[in-house]
Amino acid sequence: MPSPDMAELDQLLSLAFSLHTSPGSYAFVLGAGISVPSGVASAWGVQEQLIQKVAAVENESPTDPFEWYSQRFGVEPSYESLLEKLGPTQVERQRLLRSFFEPDEEEREQALKRPTQGHRAIARLVRSGEVRIVLTLNFDRLMEAALRDEGIEPVVVSHPSDIHGLPPLHTLGALVVHLHGDYLNPTAMRNTQQELAGYESHVEQFLDRITFDYGLVLVGWSATYDPALVRALSRSPRRIYTPYWIEPRDLSELAQGLRSALGAVKVSSTADAALGNLADAVDSLKERAARHPLAVAAAVGTAKRYLSGRATAIGLHDLIKQELDRLRNQNDLLQSHTGEESPNGGYRAMVARVEEATFVPTALLATAAYWGSESTDRWWIPEIPRFAGQARGSGLTDVLRLQMICAGQFLYSAGVAAIAAGRYELARSLIRMPVPAPYEGVRLAGDALTPETIVSSSGSPAKQLFQRIEPIFVEHLTTGKQQFDDSWETFDFLRILEMTLQRAGSQEAADRLRTSNAALAAAKERMAAANASNDADEHDEASSALRLAIQAADRALGQYADMIPVFRPYLRVQHAPRGIGHRSVVGGRILGQLENEGQSSPFLIAGFGGGDLEQLIATCQAVDLAIGRVGHEAAIASLPGGGGIVPDHFRIGDL
Repeated sequence: MPSPDMAELDQLLSLAFSLHTSPGSYAFVLGAGISVPSGVASAWGVQEQLIQKVAAVENESPTDPFEWYSQRFGVEPSYESLLEKLGPTQVERQRLLRSFFEPDEEEREQALKRPTQGHRAIARLVRSGEVRIVLTLNFDRLMEAALRDEGIEPVVVSHPSDIHGLPPLHTLGALVVHLHGDYLNPTAMRNTQQELAGYESHVEQFLDRITFDYGLVLVGWSATYDPALVRALSRSPRRIYTPYWIEPRDLSELAQGLRSALGAVKVSSTADAALGNLADAVDSLKERAARHPLAVAAAVGTAKRYLSGRATAIGLHDLIKQELDRLRNQNDLLQSHTGEESPNGGYRAMVARVEEATFVPTALLATAAYWGSESTDRWWIPEIPRFAGQARGSGLTDVLRLQMICAGQFLYSAGVAAIAAGRYELARSLIRMPVPAPYEGVRLAGDALTPETIVSSSGSPAKQLFQRIEPIFVEHLTTGKQQFDDSWETFDFLRILEMTLQRAGSQEAADRLRTSNAALAAAKERMAAANASNDADEHDEASSALRLAIQAADRALGQYADMIPVFRPYLRVQHAPRGIGHRSVVGGRILGQLENEGQSSPFLIAGFGGGDLEQLIATCQAVDLAIGRVGHEAAIASLPGGGGIVPDHFRIGDL
C-alpha cells in the first residue's frame, strides 16, 4: 500500500479520530474509483461495451458508440433498451450483465472482480462499528462481498422501492444502498443523463435524511454525471461533521464547486491507499484508546487560563481531578489489579495504552508545576504517590506495577517543569517525596520512580521517557527545545545527587572529599604564593604538596563516585577538562554556578545537598564523575570491533 504524505496523513488521522470518537456518524458514498481497480468496468464502460455489441449486430463499428446509438435509434442508450436488443429473454439478459461483474475462471485465478482493498477497509470499519451506512453508485456487489467476507450480512437496497421498508437508520448495523441500481436489477439501473437528472421523491427524502444526520466520505466519485446527487448533497445547510472527498485526481469544476459548498476536505489519494490507511489508523486508536491530540492543547490552555488569574483557579482543581479520575478508570489500569495480561495485545499493548492515557494528565501536572504556586501544588502533588504503589494481588509483577508508569511520567514532567520555572524547592520536594514501594514499604520518589523502573524498553528507558514528555514542553508549554533539554538534565542530575546522599556511607565519603578538596585548595594557595616568591626550596615543597593533594582529592572523588549507581541516563557528556575520561555537561554547569554564586546559589537555598555548600559541591563532583564513567563506557562499547575514536561530546542513550 503506498505511503501517504504528511498532509494526507493528517487529514486521515482527523477523520480516524472522528470515526473513533463518534462511531456511526459518517456515511460513505462510493463512486467508480473504488471498483475500477478490481477489473470491473465503470457504469459508462459497461454501457459502452453493450452499445458496441448492438453495433456489431448491426454490422457496424463506430468510433463514438454513444453518438452512433443516438443517431441510429433517435434516443439515448439505456440499459433497459440495450439489454432488450441483445437478449430476448430475461435469463439471457441476466447472463450478459453478469459477465461484466462476476469473474470467469480466468479472472478468478487473477483475483479480478473481487473486492478491492478499499472495499475491505470499509468492511473492517463496519465490523468494528465505526461505519454503518454505505451508498454506492456502482452496479457491482463488491461492497456486499467484502462485508460478507468479514462475517457481516448487510441490509441491501438495490431498488428505489426498497427504501420504503427501511427501519430507522440508527438501528441498522450495516446498510448498503445502490442509488443507481445493481446488475441483478436491470430495471433499476440508472446511467443516462435523463435517468440521472432526478430521483423519486422518497429517494430525495432519504438523501435529505443522510445529509442532515451524517457526515459524508465521498470516495472515487467525479460528480460529473450525477446532477441529482449533486443537488441532494448541496441542499442541507447543516454540517455537524466535516465531509471528506477521497480522489487522486484534480476535481472537475463542478466537483470543486460542490466541495466548496460542502466544506469538504480533499484527500488526494486512491481509494485503496486512503481507506486502508484510515482503517489502520482507527484500529490503532482503538488498540491504544487514544484521545484526540487537541485534547492536550485544550487541557494545557485551560490550565494556563485558570492559573493566569483571569479565571477562578479552583477550576484547575476540578480539571485535574476529572482527568485523574478518567485515568484511574482506564481499562488496562483496572485490569492490572488482576495481575493478568490483557487479551487485547498482551502486556506491551497495555503499556502503550496506559502511556497514551496518561499523556493529558501529565501535561496538566507539568503546566501546574510550571505556572502554579504552593497553594495549587497541593491539588496534584499527593496524586503521584497514589499512582506509585503496586496493585495489590497476585499475578504478573509487571502488570501489577502498571500504574507506576503514570506516577513516573507525573514525577518527571512536574520535576522538569519546576526546574524550567526556577521552582527548585518544588523540584527537591518531588524528588524526596515518600511513595509506596512494592515489598519495601516506602521509598523516595527519586529512587522508586526512575526511568528504569517505569519504562519497559530494550534500549534506553531514559531516552524513551525524555521523548515521551518532550512535546508537552516544546509544543504546549512552549519552553523551547533548549530549555527543555537543560531542565531535563538538571532535574535528572539533581535527582541522582539527592539519592546519592541517601545511600549508606555517602556522608563519610562526602566528608573525605570535602577534606581533600579543602587540602587541595590550601595546596593551590601555597603553590601560588611560592610562585610569587623567589624561594626555590619552598617552590619544590609546595609543588610536591600540591601533587599529593591532587592525588588524594582524585582518590577521594573516585571512591565517592564508586558508590553512585548510574543506569545510562539520557544526559550529555564531554571530555573532562583535564582530558581524562568524560564528565557530564550539566554537572559542569551546576558546579560552575555553585563556584560563582556560593551561598546565594538557588540550588543551595532550595536545600539540595542538605543546604551545605561544601557537601553539595563534593556530591556534584562525584555524580559528575559517575555519569562521565557511564558515558565513557557506553562510547567504548559503541566502537566497532576494530576500535576507533571516542567522540568528544555525545548524549548517553544515543549510542
